[in-house]
Amino acid sequence: MNILFIHEVDYNKKVIFDMHELAESLSVLGHSIYLIDYQDTWQRENLIDFGYIKTKEFSNKKRIYDEASICLIRPGFFKIPGFDRFSAMISHYYAIKSTIKKYNIDVIILYSVPTNGIQSILLAKKYEVPVVFRSIDNLHGLVKSKTLSKFTFYFEKYVYKNVDCIIALTPKLADYVINFGAKKEKVKLLLFGTDTKKFHPSIDVSELKNAMHIGSSDRIIIFIGTFFDFSGLDLYVRKFSQVVKEIPEAKLILVGGGPLFERVKLLINELNLTECILLTGFQQFELMPEFINLADLCINPFQINDTTRDIIPGKVYQYLACAKPVLATPLQGMKELLPNENYGIIYSDIDDFAKNTIKILKDESALKKIGIAGFRHCIENNDKLSIVKQLEQIICDLECYSKSVEVNNNEY
Repeated sequence: MNILFIHEVDYNKKVIFDMHELAESLSVLGHSIYLIDYQDTWQRENLIDFGYIKTKEFSNKKRIYDEASICLIRPGFFKIPGFDRFSAMISHYYAIKSTIKKYNIDVIILYSVPTNGIQSILLAKKYEVPVVFRSIDNLHGLVKSKTLSKFTFYFEKYVYKNVDCIIALTPKLADYVINFGAKKEKVKLLLFGTDTKKFHPSIDVSELKNAMHIGSSDRIIIFIGTFFDFSGLDLYVRKFSQVVKEIPEAKLILVGGGPLFERVKLLINELNLTECILLTGFQQFELMPEFINLADLCINPFQINDTTRDIIPGKVYQYLACAKPVLATPLQGMKELLPNENYGIIYSDIDDFAKNTIKILKDESALKKIGIAGFRHCIENNDKLSIVKQLEQIICDLECYSKSVEVNNNEY
């Protein structure tokens, strides 16, 4: 099939997540994959760089799998603050239209709403192409501007009511889109898939240990991902001295970057924790299994709010695939799928995160038991190939149904 993915983030720069995994995995299975993105983290290359108008295409793109081949389509936009996103809304309409016609698109998998969601719906209806929406976030909650968040709220309602199918990452997100007007029969659950050939517990980390000066007696706590304002990392760092006081060999390794990075870095310096908290910045995706396998304990200290409540971060399953126990705040989206220690998760309020870090690190037998339980659950329920096959079946059924309706309409 010819499948078009549409998002509003930079495919090349965005931390690898669900979009990359699904698009490239479908490519490996033999489908022709096209992907429209938006350079949301754009910068001017020089003083006269005000963007471009013509849509650019890049063939044979990939971020994860050597066998994958993505045709990346990048509509033009103006690099003018306040006008960048607006200009992209116009250019994306024409780029989506052109792509559907040029590449005879069979199905659209849509991740975004404000920049190109409505355009995707209108054009899909015009050219009779089914649209699958992938729900992984509360989208309007991610928009910082109150005015733009309100617009996104109403855009979400329109998109959820008018797509042909919604595949939600968690049961809570399924409820979320239904509450926004999606028809219940159109909403399906599709869990996060983990590549268990890349993420597993049998990875040699000796070189990385040496490079990071990690000793055999050190107790390692790992966080991997984007430092969002809601990540809770600043709150955890503030109390990490409690962990070091009880467990002097404890070291916290924070892999990634983002909006909270500078604040966390400043806190580490102010609290004199540079010897026990290591910031690596963003690292290559290929190194993620090694970093995870350094850990005695992995963490997800997200603050609970409207943006995070219903989600489950994909990195949690990568932790579990490496047989690492996870200490996490009790996001409802997580608790529905991974309710307790039998699924590899220890839950804690953010205020008690340091105290529970100490408690679990001092119980090595429990650490191992919880890690093994999470590993088994992940292998049985979240293997990437199984998840991608489920998606393939969903879009095949949808495409076949769409064609049968088209034939019946023509006969009529």
